[in-house]
Amino acid sequence: MRHGIARGRDASCPDQALPRRALLFALSLAAIPLSAWAQAPGDDREQLRKRIDDLEQRVRELESTSVLSEPETRVKRIETWVDDDGVEHDTPAPGTRRVVTYQRERVYRRQTINEKIEDALSDAEGRRVQLGVNAAIVLQSARQAEGSDTQADGNAYQLASTDLYFTAGLARYTVFFADIVGLSGTPSDAEINGLTLLNGYTARLVEQNQLNLREAWLLTELWSQQLTLVAGRVDLTNYFDNNAAANDETAQFLSDALVNNPTLGLSENGAGVAAWYDRKTGFKLKFGYQQSSSTATNLSDALFFLSEADYQWTPPGLGEGNYRLWYRNDNSNGDDRSASGVSIDQKISAAVTLFGRYGSAESPAGRDRFYSGGAQFRRGVVFNPDDAWGIGYARYALGAGDEERLIEFYYNLGIARKLHLSVNLIYVTEAPAGTESVAYFVPGARLQAAF
Repeated sequence: MRHGIARGRDASCPDQALPRRALLFALSLAAIPLSAWAQAPGDDREQLRKRIDDLEQRVRELESTSVLSEPETRVKRIETWVDDDGVEHDTPAPGTRRVVTYQRERVYRRQTINEKIEDALSDAEGRRVQLGVNAAIVLQSARQAEGSDTQADGNAYQLASTDLYFTAGLARYTVFFADIVGLSGTPSDAEINGLTLLNGYTARLVEQNQLNLREAWLLTELWSQQLTLVAGRVDLTNYFDNNAAANDETAQFLSDALVNNPTLGLSENGAGVAAWYDRKTGFKLKFGYQQSSSTATNLSDALFFLSEADYQWTPPGLGEGNYRLWYRNDNSNGDDRSASGVSIDQKISAAVTLFGRYGSAESPAGRDRFYSGGAQFRRGVVFNPDDAWGIGYARYALGAGDEERLIEFYYNLGIARKLHLSVNLIYVTEAPAGTESVAYFVPGARLQAAF
């Protein structure tokens, strides 16, 4: 192994630095032969003096705009070629073999003042609390298509929602997150009593015109970022039953049946823990529990346990696909009830993604069953590069005999980078057990801003 002092402009030791005049003299000697001083005529001597002045100006600029950093330890890779007699060569030669060694060096790196300022600002950015805002206004109207006249026929609805996100980096791979939400307005679900919500934002509504702490949790990554833990007030639908094409009421489908699987059974956010193990090989395991009732008096009440296995796969000739299988158990009604389901999204091309869900859950009257499917389109089949649109179908049948069938179309238009306008068209049929079916056509618009 070779040892020595690092050379080059990135490594200079301050205690060995030369005085300015000595440095100028050395630079001038390196650039000009010594004999030129004695033999140079007057004009040449003037040019030499001018050259020295230029060198002195450069040194002044270097001293005024750069600083020496704290010493750094670097590891340098050294590659040599050694023959049978042990003689080292810098280049390959006949009868030699390549030998690679690594050398540690204690060096000083010269940085500009601008670099030091950028480093300080970057460090401060990672330590401060950041604020994000996601605001939306949803307009809907209901037109009854079949069945006896109901109160909702011909009415219009509006719901305004604002989420304030707070994020803070506490340590390496450790983040604190909080989401405060406020809603105001009249959602369509107040008069259309469906099995699922026609406006996914309604799930956040606790009380009109009040701010509510929706989420507040701490996330940390362990074991070389292979194990992730989240603990606090959580929404487990953020981590379970995900879907790339149907999972976000702020940008994709508006109806809740095409956002999450209703057989998952979570009614509200609560205290809980989620963990997932991911070796970045395409396979992921998830576990979590959460209380789903604000009236629970102890940790054992209204407790949901969930587990999920995810697999990411790219079939031959297709794009990336995600395949998820989940299982849950809850004791919200005094006895344990289980449910299971799948969620799949598969890219057919760069522009088209197919998705599907299925779920089956135990209930007092039998088994509740749900399935949905559809497609999302982007890029070549849109007006603007950031646009997206989709169409989906969902069917939810309870063990008691009630049934809901829903079709939704949406187009998400990118007005600006942080501002989107969506058009949503929903046709839903509600068929309660033993009574007449009722169908509604529910057009709507969603204006959403995130910054």
